[in-house]
Amino acid sequence: MARVLVIGSSNTDLVCRTQRLPVPGQTLRGTSFATFAGGKGANQAVAAARAGASVTFAGAIGDDAFGHARIADLRDEGINVSYVLIREGVASGVASILVDDRGENVIVLVPGANDIVDPEHALHAIGAVYPQVISLTQEVPFETVAAAIRGKPAGTIVVHNAAPFDERVATLLDGVDVLVCNESEAAALVGREVSRATAEDDARALRALGCGSAIITLGADGAFVADDSESWHVSSPRVDVVDTTGAGDALCGVVAAWLSHGATLREAVEAGVCAGALAVMRAGAQPSLPTREAIESVLREQLNS
Repeated sequence: MARVLVIGSSNTDLVCRTQRLPVPGQTLRGTSFATFAGGKGANQAVAAARAGASVTFAGAIGDDAFGHARIADLRDEGINVSYVLIREGVASGVASILVDDRGENVIVLVPGANDIVDPEHALHAIGAVYPQVISLTQEVPFETVAAAIRGKPAGTIVVHNAAPFDERVATLLDGVDVLVCNESEAAALVGREVSRATAEDDARALRALGCGSAIITLGADGAFVADDSESWHVSSPRVDVVDTTGAGDALCGVVAAWLSHGATLREAVEAGVCAGALAVMRAGAQPSLPTREAIESVLREQLNS
């Protein structure tokens, strides 16, 4: 089976729903509360596993109830958790998420154990797994991400989701094969506002910064992609939005999974955009991540429409 190594974060998402998001100093009555498995790294690992890849997750949790629940969730998805560090005296990562009736969200992240995922641990996992694809985000220390990118084996594809944004990512782009940014992250890298109207040029500008290819995600408008020879738009299926949490992670994980199976970048992004659309139709990050069968069903519908 195809091998994907995700080096990243594991969090517990504490999700409050409310009619609208509060302004500073305001208290609003919420409509519901739920606890979900989350963390951009763990989300992408689950997305890749449900998309049919053989996935190893390298990260860290605290020796607490949240951490043990999260590692059990990953095992249940068939993900190899041999490279998850468990540390006493350190809290597992937590994200406090507010979601309004439009599906928009605001998030406060407390990284906890994610901050102890160090370069040595990342390089050990890479050497042991020898993955076809390494999937990375910025929810672990920057030095760890940098070490993983610089230490990738020959022939391994690095998919890097530049979120949460760190301006230092610009120094790593020559080692990134597939860079994934949303509009605000792309704007910070290219130094100008990014919109649906400019995104094709902006994707080419990102590519010119040194990465092998660049994907700018645009929510309901899909994504623009640029590689070393062309740029193109991938449209998104129209869906009813319940919760946008995890949509970007769905895209990244599925892109990694498709590439690990030998798909072209175009095929991988088409599948990833479909996965992102399917993910916003359900609440929660990991519960919303679609299966390969669901993604392929939407792709067939688009092909026949």
